[in-house]
Amino acid sequence: MPIFDQGYQHWHGPLSHQAWRWLPITRHGVLVQLGNRWVRWVIFGACGPPLLLSCFLVLWGLFEQGSRLLTPFLMFLRDLPEELKAGPRGYRTALWTLAFRQFFEVQLFFPMILVLLVGPDLISQDLRFNALPLYLSRPVRRFEYFLGKLGVIAVYLAMVTLVPVVLAFTLGYGFSLDPTVIRDTLRVLLGSLAFCAIVVVSAGLLMLAFSSLSRNSRYVMALWLGFWIVSNLSAGVLGATVRADWCPLVSYTHNLNRLRDALLDAETAWDQVTNLFDTGRRQVGQAVAFGPFSPGRRFRSRAEPVPPTGRSAAAVDPTPRSPFAPPGYPWQWSAGVLAGLAALSLGVLTMQVRSLDRLR
Repeated sequence: MPIFDQGYQHWHGPLSHQAWRWLPITRHGVLVQLGNRWVRWVIFGACGPPLLLSCFLVLWGLFEQGSRLLTPFLMFLRDLPEELKAGPRGYRTALWTLAFRQFFEVQLFFPMILVLLVGPDLISQDLRFNALPLYLSRPVRRFEYFLGKLGVIAVYLAMVTLVPVVLAFTLGYGFSLDPTVIRDTLRVLLGSLAFCAIVVVSAGLLMLAFSSLSRNSRYVMALWLGFWIVSNLSAGVLGATVRADWCPLVSYTHNLNRLRDALLDAETAWDQVTNLFDTGRRQVGQAVAFGPFSPGRRFRSRAEPVPPTGRSAAAVDPTPRSPFAPPGYPWQWSAGVLAGLAALSLGVLTMQVRSLDRLR
């Protein structure tokens, strides 16, 4: 084809900085996935746990102030330990920590589903339709391509993790009416934000690696479901049979939860709250023991097991560990597993997507 015009034409449009060349990829991917009604339903369903968390923080702020608005809830507050009623601010950090720990325990389900819905098509569709030369025709490097695809997952995961955390802290601070609440809960805020970033980076890199392994997005979805569900089931089976400290390391979500507990310092908060309620129960038990219905001794209910005597008594743990308590194995183990998965994902992406650097 002959060239009729070889003259120079100056570009009059806006010039974008080199650091933001990945942004159009993210913007386009977010808008495309927003048309999926299942994605919208999952985001809508993810609003439930943040609503409950916000209600708890609001009620706790009113409880600290001794507000009369809690009068309808007095029947639920009368069984609380007297030490907690007398000085609730002393347990503010512990209860906020456990509240956000339980929130992430439930809320982590929604990022796993969103990754399943948003992530499979990000790279597999480009491989299936041979769209990589189109990216190469623009000044986009392979790192920027990956960053743009990761940004799509990051936006949707931030909607159900980062945004609810920020809104819950804002409501909690607003209803506390105490400047010291920021100082007391700063670690909870920073730990929550750090955990949200870990979930985004870890799950995003893993899904991109899965998406680059196949041109069929259905196979990618099957890989993610198998990795997520089978790893959880395997950890449960190993925990019931082997009962070793390393059994939870097999589960992907268990490793995320272990880092969550370390970032929030959930072990210290759990010990403080359980000691508080155990002390309250002992005080109630002593009051009943010396009451009119039990002079001098405490009656044991039928549901309470009789303590063993003799040699077998030493083999029984008097304080069995609660299934809701934070795990006791080192958090560095889970950090190593997640770091290994991230390094493996980067290696898979580097090997599978090469045509952005040179055409073949």
